[in-house]
Amino acid sequence: MYLLLGFLVVALLFMVTGVSGAPWVPARTKDITDLLDSAHVTKGTKFLELGCGDGRLVKAAAQRGAQAIGYELNPLLFLIAWFRCLGVAGATIVLGDLWRVNLSSYDVVMAFLVPRTMPRLHAKAAKELRPSALLVSYIFPIEGKEALKSYHSWRIYTYPVKKSAAKK
Repeated sequence: MYLLLGFLVVALLFMVTGVSGAPWVPARTKDITDLLDSAHVTKGTKFLELGCGDGRLVKAAAQRGAQAIGYELNPLLFLIAWFRCLGVAGATIVLGDLWRVNLSSYDVVMAFLVPRTMPRLHAKAAKELRPSALLVSYIFPIEGKEALKSYHSWRIYTYPVKKSAAKK
């Protein structure tokens, strides 16, 4: 009985996070180093992962000297990521909704979301990212937005100076 109840709770957690952003599917291990290299994540980079899952990218970015923060909505994945990053200097895992995070202070924002959420991510990035920041989308493109660089499994986007900022 308790095993069934535990299974139902875990399944519910994954369903809730799947509806809000994406179900958890880990990034391929072979892509992590290349992805961080292509986004120029180095010492001092402010790196944010929206929906950090098990925290592997956050940990890898922090191990390069980045200030790496991962947001995760699923409490079980949050705990896994938190334990994975425990003791890693520069790595922070936050239990929270990725749609409530302000992107304006980050150099690199990483997201592995599903296609139906990409228009919302595009609008958020266009509103909040500063011009020098990069948005990395793993697997799924942002339809109608030209990537600065495209790789096998990810794309890197930039957002132009906002008209109101350009007038100042």
